[in-house]
Amino acid sequence: MSEQNSSSNHSVLVSQCIESQSRCEVSTELGIFSIKFSQNQLSDKVKTELPFVIELSQLAQITTPNKSNQTTTKSTKQSITNVSAYLEGKDMFMGKVPLFFEQGANEGTYIAQSLLASCSEDQMVWRLWVTIERGEKTKTFFVDFTSQRL
Repeated sequence: MSEQNSSSNHSVLVSQCIESQSRCEVSTELGIFSIKFSQNQLSDKVKTELPFVIELSQLAQITTPNKSNQTTTKSTKQSITNVSAYLEGKDMFMGKVPLFFEQGANEGTYIAQSLLASCSEDQMVWRLWVTIERGEKTKTFFVDFTSQRL
């Protein structure tokens, strides 16, 4: 009974684009993707030494130019075959933090959990490198975000 009560006291974390992100959506040859974060007490920066979640979602698939040489966007999603990623300090080397994305509840959504080490600085800019594979096509991109030391 106490286990059930304790789980009902936890609030549901909502993934969001945070103010310190360099961009929330990334347009690539493989599609348009969103990057969102969720963490207890998340504001405009990810807190160090607290677990957080990164959500990668494919918003749309970009197709090749048609006969009239115009690129079209489809809302249907071709399956992503692999997502790999890591975090690294943008201006200070803190090593590479590997991320392991798993398929989320919704098609085209991938979730990774991570934790950032505390830096000697109050704030630090991190770079999230993401590589997406769809069939034989691969695309790598990055998103910067800021962490706040507790």
